[in-house]
Amino acid sequence: MNVEEYFNRIYADYDRWFIIPVLLFVLSLAVIGGQYAANGNVVDRGVVFSGGTEVTYNIQEEFDTVQIEEIFASQGRPGTSALREETESGPILRVTVPPPQLENESVAESFLENNSIKNFNVDVQQFYFATSAVAETFFIQAVWAFILAFTIMSLVIFTSFRDLVPAFAVVLAASADIIFTIAAMSLLDIPMTLGSLSALLMLIGYSVDTDIVLSSRVLKQKRGSLRDRIWSSVKTGVTMSSGGIAAFTLLYFISMALVGPSELSAVASVMVIGLLADMPFTWFGNAFILKKYVEGDFNVPDLREVIPWP
Repeated sequence: MNVEEYFNRIYADYDRWFIIPVLLFVLSLAVIGGQYAANGNVVDRGVVFSGGTEVTYNIQEEFDTVQIEEIFASQGRPGTSALREETESGPILRVTVPPPQLENESVAESFLENNSIKNFNVDVQQFYFATSAVAETFFIQAVWAFILAFTIMSLVIFTSFRDLVPAFAVVLAASADIIFTIAAMSLLDIPMTLGSLSALLMLIGYSVDTDIVLSSRVLKQKRGSLRDRIWSSVKTGVTMSSGGIAAFTLLYFISMALVGPSELSAVASVMVIGLLADMPFTWFGNAFILKKYVEGDFNVPDLREVIPWP
């Protein structure tokens, strides 16, 4: 059976497939709600958004991150996390000390000057410090930037289509994609950092791209049947998403091989999760809604009859 024949079977019984994006969306909300109830946060925040001190060391000897964490705990720094990263010049050690243990810059600098990590020969490569109050401000500003970006995107979509159902379907699919990705970040312990936040912002664009391709061909293209227009959109959209998935998967493995866990690997993993999630939300969710709409199963007012468009 070729791919088009398989699509024809799905198209003939599209109603049953709509349950897939619905279940994914409900499960995502359940995960987010459970994480918030249990931890008070949906996802872990990096140092930039939670505060604390992060020091990157060049280290000559072989080391174990658990051993490093135990050394810091014995020095009165419980909760310290250590991460090993591989570079071309050798391994480096990234140590994060959470607040409020180093709650002002002078204490943090004193810690940096006096800390040599017992039994290890280390040199400080990079140092970052932020109080919890400053980090909270950064986080609130980042959330507002994300909300603003999503709001502007939604307004552009509604203005472009001037039709409630297609515009709502695009916004719903993009929202579900972001919510699923955040839930996956929570389950996989991917922290919210500047890199992962930028990936979520990019996902808005990627998700809307496939939805626009689908909506434009289904609603504005006149040649061919409805099935043909949806199939044409599927071929184009899946190719676009597959190219992105392949590129970011390659980026993930290369960054993990060369550097280990880093901002690059976090960006790549978030993008792969989001692009994979976009497929069911677009082709089983948005496509189903548009199919029902074109076939006349949704009776809603045209926005042009409600809003005085120019």
